[in-house]
Amino acid sequence: MASLLSSSLPSCLPSLLFLLLQLTSSSADPFYWITPGVLVLIAVLPVLLLQITVGLVFLCLQRRLRGKLWAEIENLHRTFDPHFLMVPCWKITLFVIVPVLGPLVALIICYNWLHRRLAGQFLEELRNPF
Repeated sequence: MASLLSSSLPSCLPSLLFLLLQLTSSSADPFYWITPGVLVLIAVLPVLLLQITVGLVFLCLQRRLRGKLWAEIENLHRTFDPHFLMVPCWKITLFVIVPVLGPLVALIICYNWLHRRLAGQFLEELRNPF
């Protein structure tokens, strides 16, 4: 049986190679399989796999630390009086307003700078048309 299989294998190998070469040479473009869908898959799949991996790692860590976290919270409640754990209203307002107003002020400054620069360039072109 083994001699029959080994004797028939080399005889069919050239025909398989010829068929494979014929299939690959039939398309002139070697990148015919790259379509917009494949490009999206190449772009999205690594990010999706990374996101799933990080999510599973965090889930495992959360399950491991759940008991320790409750113990720490109990220690905090025993250590501190609840009155001292309350956050004053002005701190909450500060932490809400600063992240909103900071980028808004930066945007206004950048807009004014760009407007002055473009207006100066326009006035320069009006003074010297050629």
